[in-house]
Amino acid sequence: MTLENRAVAKRLACLFCSIGTIGSYSYLIGGAGGYLLGKGRPFVALAGFVVGTVLAFVAIKFWRSYLEDVDALNARSAPPQDSEEEGA
Repeated sequence: MTLENRAVAKRLACLFCSIGTIGSYSYLIGGAGGYLLGKGRPFVALAGFVVGTVLAFVAIKFWRSYLEDVDALNARSAPPQDSEEEGA
């Protein structure tokens, strides 16, 4: 797998984890919001919180790893810089 493909895969994984985080936290809100109607669901709320937090952590890890790949790609494609200034 090339560095470009790996960076794209990490970016997509981060996107899907972020979407999963939003979905999981909506279960948290739904389970806790059920108490307003007298039908609270603590297991759903707890599961939404735990899964949402884990997915958020994984998404951050993927994003940091993606940024390292982007830095490596930029360093690889950057032209070499001269140590002497021109026009001095």
